[in-house]
Amino acid sequence: MANSDDWEVREKAAVEIKEVNDKYFEEYFPRWKRWARDNNPNIRRAVEVGLLRIKKEHYKKSLQLLMPLLRDPNKYVRKNCGPFALSAVAFRDHKASFRKFRELIQNTDKNLRWNIAVCLGVMFGVKYPKESLKLLRVLAKDKRRFVWGAAASSLIKLVRRDPKLQKTISSWKGMDECLAVVKKYRIASR
Repeated sequence: MANSDDWEVREKAAVEIKEVNDKYFEEYFPRWKRWARDNNPNIRRAVEVGLLRIKKEHYKKSLQLLMPLLRDPNKYVRKNCGPFALSAVAFRDHKASFRKFRELIQNTDKNLRWNIAVCLGVMFGVKYPKESLKLLRVLAKDKRRFVWGAAASSLIKLVRRDPKLQKTISSWKGMDECLAVVKKYRIASR
């Protein structure tokens, strides 16, 4: 089902994985671990979407499943990882997640950095804006538009929720391109 040409069938597969995870996560963990490294991006994506409502007690193993997917170059996998799966899993233990993210952003892999940047602009990141800003400040300095653009997008979302953050962000140095995008958005949204 996860490899169907029909997106509705692929979504049904992800729902089924969520239901399996509700009761049998530990038993299926070895399978999900294999699937997270499958050659087929549809299979890898099904694993990550299956983690969207994971229980808190499965946080560490869920994050372990996401680790190879954070670096995954496939666009379909990436678009479901940071903004959805990573955010949902990180939400289960925000302190541990921020510790892990601080460690991970030392890595220069553009997909990993993109996934963390976008995670900080959705459910997880907007719940903890002060911590998110610390990481986004680092990611906004990345010289690759792919990464700093994701940071800019998340910064815009944080400022949209709390306009007072604009003052803090405007004082940052060494990330002119990113801040120009954030400023442009602020002017356009007034």
